[in-house]
Order: sequence, then structure tokens, then C-alpha cells
Amino acid sequence: MQNVPIIIVGGGPVGLSLALALSKQKIKSIVIEKHNGVNIHPRARGVNTRTMELFKLWGNSSELLKYEQPKEARRFIWAESFQGKEITRVAVIDSDLVDYSPIQASLVSQDHVEDSLYTAILSNGNSEVQFEKEFVDFKEDDNGVVVQLLDRKTNQTVFVKAQYLIAADGAHSMIRKQLDIEMMGSNNLGQFCSVYCEIDITKWTKHRPCIGFFFTDPRYGGFLASIDGDKRWIIGLRFSEDVSRETYTDEYCVSEVRRLVDLPNLDVKIISKSFWTMAAQIATNYRKKRVFLVGDAAHRLPPTGGFGMNTGIQDAHNLAWKLAFVLNYNISDQLLETYYTERAPIAKQNIDWSTENAKRYTEIFTAIHNGDNELLKIKLHEQQKHLNSLGLDLGFIYHSEIISSENSSTLSISSSQYIPTTLPGSRAPHLQVIKNGKFGSILDLFEKKFVLLVGADCNDWLTTMDKITQKSKLPIEIYKISRDGDLIDYNNTFYDTYEITKSGAVLIRPDGHVAWRSRKTSPQSITELENYFDKPALNV
Repeated sequence: MQNVPIIIVGGGPVGLSLALALSKQKIKSIVIEKHNGVNIHPRARGVNTRTMELFKLWGNSSELLKYEQPKEARRFIWAESFQGKEITRVAVIDSDLVDYSPIQASLVSQDHVEDSLYTAILSNGNSEVQFEKEFVDFKEDDNGVVVQLLDRKTNQTVFVKAQYLIAADGAHSMIRKQLDIEMMGSNNLGQFCSVYCEIDITKWTKHRPCIGFFFTDPRYGGFLASIDGDKRWIIGLRFSEDVSRETYTDEYCVSEVRRLVDLPNLDVKIISKSFWTMAAQIATNYRKKRVFLVGDAAHRLPPTGGFGMNTGIQDAHNLAWKLAFVLNYNISDQLLETYYTERAPIAKQNIDWSTENAKRYTEIFTAIHNGDNELLKIKLHEQQKHLNSLGLDLGFIYHSEIISSENSSTLSISSSQYIPTTLPGSRAPHLQVIKNGKFGSILDLFEKKFVLLVGADCNDWLTTMDKITQKSKLPIEIYKISRDGDLIDYNNTFYDTYEITKSGAVLIRPDGHVAWRSRKTSPQSITELENYFDKPALNV
């Protein structure tokens, strides 16, 4: 029987991200995927800024960027019909992201994301992906989990033992059902067929790149979504429960593609089809003993906003370092309880925002059906909210036992706005620094250890950290930020950006989120820092 610290069921972007994040922490894992390779159907088409930061940290962002669509495509085009009069364009509001992040959000489809993650796992060497292995059952005891699998190539039963089992097996998770964890929220906001095809309509699209075409003429139900900015497209078709999936043959889908673009002789190559149900649900818990839910197994987001895959990947990022600390440093299992405490409110926030975007589509098409042009103009204008979500992307805030929270907010400003802050629980702000003569982002430091950032007047903090590191089992690094320190503040903005004085300090967790801060040194703040590392969730 194969024995591994962690077994991950599901080889989509979330399962692969978790394996890669664990691999970076020197934790071995096995990813089980029932299909014979990574998915070729591009369910998602956008990687947000925070997820791109993780990919940069994991070393696979450069390869991924080869497949991104141009920045000017980050918009919707509404027209009477594909070849007809344009009504409006709804675009991402340009912002100078260089102050906020070392890398920007990218229009890259999910198939490339999965392929990139898989390639990175293979090159890293600490984890493996086993295709054509299907989850059947599991049994758990005090020492671990024994997972029963079916080898689909040999039709043989296989058993694997692990200390933890991760359910990354999607919206209809078998593992979640076996755990009897309920989902809260709407399980059906509409049913759709997603037709992935290759067509040449560049005559009508080359001069107006966009991620999606939508139509106000009710005769043209459906939408077009660009995958590569060229000839690969997703055609979205809504269907009702009284229509059988068998209706959607290749021939039928070809006719629907031609109907939607009003080109009866268009050459259409069907690549794949996917049937899915839009839902807005969240699990009542993400954990039962040694089993954890991640991604769609834990929450189902409407795709209207592009936060489904991104929310799942960030689940994986949050869980990975905590599993690694429990396994590598024998830290209390209580640390793992903070996974649900921190991630569930963020998923719920993203679900609510995505659901509002989905409702807006209904309102738009209702206005079209009723001929209410004034309401239509209002709702089309409101779609700006759909495409502008930097606040949700970078401004989300965690709260848990291992965050020294200063308020209860889960969002720093608003869904569309982001202002860098070191409010505990928030993602640490990007800062351009020079370390050992090399230029980079301060975010590059946050991956495997706790990091204490201190100002020029840092003697008291250095003395305190000597005591803490001698006592604590945790990996901790300290960096002095100054013109002659461990890190050179390239733009001389550290104190303003990190909201401290020269005698202040900010503690960053391995996942890049602020754990604690003090504007200036004092006996009370020194005691607070010492007490932070005495928390039960951070001890043996």
C-alpha cells in the first residue's frame, strides 16, 4: 500500500495548486484524477491579480503569460446581434497596478492554467499526479486515512494511506456527500451547455477584441466568449430541465453556433461540450477530522465575475502552509481549524457579489423582453461592477485565532476599490525592494516562514525576536527595511505603505497575510508579539 502525507482527490486547478503549494513546503502528496489527463475544456477564462501573484511565487507565471489575451480584450460588447449595431462596451477601468502588485490579472483560460500547474508539479518533484484513478471510498482512524481507488486502466482496486485527505472533487463532491456536510444556498440558478469550438469570425472580431459578446435582439439567445483572442470560442447556451442533454449533438451545436453569429455556412469544429448548473452555495463546514474540502467541493460560485477558480486556488494556498506546519513542525491540529474560519467568509463574500452579477443579467434580459430601454441603459451601465473587482481581489481580510484583528471587516474598502493596508488579516502590500543586490517585490519573501518587518530603530524588536526564536519551533525571519538594512526600500515608501514608524513592526504569515502589527515599539507591543507566538494554534 502506498503511503503519503496527503492525498488530493481531483486534478483540476485547485487540486493541482494545492499539490504545488505543498511541494514548495517539501510536503509530498498524490493527486488522484479519474480522467486520462488535464481538462481541455476551458471552464474559466481569467486569473485574477492575487492568484497570479501565487503563480509567480510558485514559478509558473511566465509560461502561463504566453497564452494570455491582450489587455484591451478585458471588456464586454453588447450589440443588437453579432454582425449588428453595437449598443455599448463595458470595460475594466484602467488602474496603475504597478503600485499594488508585481504582476497583473491575466486573461488566460483554465486549460492552460491546469497544464501549467501540472508541468510545474512534474518539475518540482515532491508530488505526483495519477490519472485514470477514481475515488471509491475512504476509512479514517486516529492514525490517518485509507483511501480506496479504482485503477480505470486495469480495473483493479488500489489503496493509498495518508495522514490527510483533501476533497478537490468538484461541485458534486462524493467525499463531501460521504462526510454528510450540507451545502447552503441556491443549487440552481440556471442550466447551461458550454460549446467549445474553433471558428473563424475574425472579420467581425479582430478590430474589437473582447472577452464576451452579448446580444439585445431576443432572437439571438446565447453568448460568445473568447478563449484565445483568435479562433477558439465558447458558445454559451441556456436550456431548461425539459430539454434532454441528448438534444445537444455535435450537429445541433454546430447549427446553434451558426445561428448565433448569423453565418449559415460557417465552418465549425466542435472541440468539446460541457453541461453545468449555475449555483450559489457554500458548505456548512470545510473539515471533518482528517478530511478537508477545497474549491467547488466547498463552495459553488456563479461564473459571473470570474472568482470561482480563483477562490478555490486561494483556498489551497491558505490550507497548504497550515498542513505543512502541522506536518513539518508538529504544530497543534488547532491550526487547521482556522482554514474554515478564514476562508468561508471570503467565499461567501465572493458568492454574494457573483450572484448580484448574475441577477443583473436577468434584469438586462427582462428589460430587453419588456422593451424597457431606460432600465436597460441603467443595467448595462451597472455592469461596470462586474468587471471591476480589485477590492475583492486584493482587499479581502481574514479573521481567526491567528490574526490579531483590529476590526471585523472582511473587505478593506469596497469590491471595486483597493487601498494597500497592513490591517491584520489583509494581504501584505506590495513594495519594491532590493535584496542582496537583486530587485524584486517584498511579496517574494512570504512563502515558507513567518516574517517580521521592522523599521530603522529596531533594536528592541531584535532582542525580542531572539527570545521568541529560541522558544518557538516555528520558522521566523526578521528583515530591517532601510537604505542600509537587509532590504532596501527602493521608492522610500515602506513606512507610509506599511503604516508604521521607524520603531514599528509588522508580522507577516507564510501566506503573505498580516498577522499582527505595531505602529511603534512599546512594552505593551513587545508583550503582544511574544503572546502571539504563544497562541494554542501555533504550539505543539
